[in-house]
Amino acid sequence: MFEKIRSLLLGLSLITVAGLLALYLYVQMGKGEAIFGGGEGTLPPTNFAELTHPNDNEGYLLCSTDLCTKAEPDGPSPIFDVDATTLRQAIVDFTEDMPTIRTHRFDIRNSQFDFLERLPGEHLPTVISVRVLPDTAYTSKLAIYCTKPIGDIGKESHGERVDRWLRLINSRLNN
Repeated sequence: MFEKIRSLLLGLSLITVAGLLALYLYVQMGKGEAIFGGGEGTLPPTNFAELTHPNDNEGYLLCSTDLCTKAEPDGPSPIFDVDATTLRQAIVDFTEDMPTIRTHRFDIRNSQFDFLERLPGEHLPTVISVRVLPDTAYTSKLAIYCTKPIGDIGKESHGERVDRWLRLINSRLNN
């Protein structure tokens, strides 16, 4: 009798552990919204003109001084040798092909996008806001702000993420 109860408890324990492991993997793949609700939240859009980004902040900002008048950017806006429409399309194509990136907000009138990127091993997403600005008829600039509203990540990690984004966008433009 004792053996039957022990075997039953062992079997139930294994089924419970397997179920919890499956649930954990499901949530880690970014599919947990179906179970735990959406992640829309109340994240306001990035207002580059009003952004006050001190250099000691944990975020990373590349922006021209004519757009970011109140912020101290970490660097100037990168300039691309394509028009603004081509750059905007390259950004949209890049983010759609990446399974770790979700579009949070899309403002076509201002050519601004807010993305949530959650890399494997990260519990909370990073917010990357980009704004495409026409420079000349044949060039365009990109203002980009990377921050993590909740969580602990350093400026260097945000800078590496922005550099990775810029490399991948450039490679998409060069193909």
